[in-house]
Amino acid sequence: MTEKKSPGIEFGRIVLPIVILAVGVGGFFALGGRREVPVREVDRAEAPSVQTVSVAPHKGVLAIEVDGVVVPFREVALAAEVSGRITLKADVCRAGNYVTKGTTILEIDPRDYELKVRQLTKQLNQASAELDELDVEAANTEALITLAKDTLKLQENEYKRFSKLAKKNYATDSQMDEQQRSVLSARNALLQLHNQLRTLAARRSRLENGQEFMAVQLEKAELDLSRAKIVSPIDGVVTNDPVELDSYVNVGSPLVMIEDTSAVEVKCNLRMKELYWLWNQAAARHTGSTETEARTGYQIPKTPVEITYRLAGREYCWDGVLSRFDGIGLDEQTRTVPCRAVVAAPRAVRVKGEANSRQVPTGPPALVRGMYVTVRVHVRPQAELFDVPEVAVRPGGKLWRVRGGKLATIDGEVISVSEQAATVQAKDRELSGGDWGVGSPLAYAEDGMPVREQAGP
Repeated sequence: MTEKKSPGIEFGRIVLPIVILAVGVGGFFALGGRREVPVREVDRAEAPSVQTVSVAPHKGVLAIEVDGVVVPFREVALAAEVSGRITLKADVCRAGNYVTKGTTILEIDPRDYELKVRQLTKQLNQASAELDELDVEAANTEALITLAKDTLKLQENEYKRFSKLAKKNYATDSQMDEQQRSVLSARNALLQLHNQLRTLAARRSRLENGQEFMAVQLEKAELDLSRAKIVSPIDGVVTNDPVELDSYVNVGSPLVMIEDTSAVEVKCNLRMKELYWLWNQAAARHTGSTETEARTGYQIPKTPVEITYRLAGREYCWDGVLSRFDGIGLDEQTRTVPCRAVVAAPRAVRVKGEANSRQVPTGPPALVRGMYVTVRVHVRPQAELFDVPEVAVRPGGKLWRVRGGKLATIDGEVISVSEQAATVQAKDRELSGGDWGVGSPLAYAEDGMPVREQAGP
């Protein structure tokens, strides 16, 4: 059974929403028709007070600071070049000891190689004696050849005389045959002597080749004998010594690792915007030659750096040079460029800010591997930069400039920060030397806003 609705309820459901909508529209027009409240001009005396700091053009070098780690300049791995038993291990041939160039640190049993040298020396002397004997025999053969030629000449003359007698019937046929046999015999003897001389020449060539071969073997044996004694090829520190006395080693067995201490390298990573300033500096010295362009395209501009290591409240410093890229291209994870700086004098340490700092009583005497250091790259930029106190730099590198009591926001980029001072580059040349920046915070800032200036500390 269907329930019938009351006519009053049905009328309320239709009319009530229309009434509410009409009231809302009427209120909107009523409020919109009111007069705007006049904006009161900000009084100069009520403008916010700010502390101003000076903006000065940057002069001299630009210091870019990055973190770095000290790595060896080079490590020399010595391996056995001959096999044998270790018969000598010097006391300095231990990890951590310093060795000088030319110091004997290991020795392999040399007796087998000494015997080989003696054996080959004897064989070489014997070959020389055989050559001397051959020379004597060849000289004798040459003398016999001279005699054989004279004999042949006599026999030929005798044969000619008998030929004349035979024509006059004073010599028989048998006598002529006998003379002819004598001539042939003399020729045969001369031919045999020539053959013997050629044989001696061939023997001499064979002996000379054998002598040269033995000389090469003797040189190799002497080289092996010299390799039985292992000497340090550089000045450095032993970092690994895997063999001990009386150990047997084969050719290629690792013996000792020595780190070169004449110089060290520092690994660091530069961001592309930091590397830009190195290229910017190098552009002033660019020669424009094709060879230079090809070479510098894959080489970092040589730039002086200062390596600092902080310990016990002091900064220990070394001078170096940013020398090369560590490979080529950017690191895929950090998007930075790996570089290497070379410190040619790792023992030339000085303490920053102290007189006579070259004579350091305490602290690290040298740069050694594994030190985490700060690398200060010194460049001379060819762009206009400004120095401001660090407190004047806002997030994003922005600066607030005060000129004529009016505030302006300057877009900039922080190049470096050191000792509470920042070096910045302003965009669109909206900053100049002699301008004032704001060193105090503001709750609200807008371009053109009046401010009251107070000189900062």
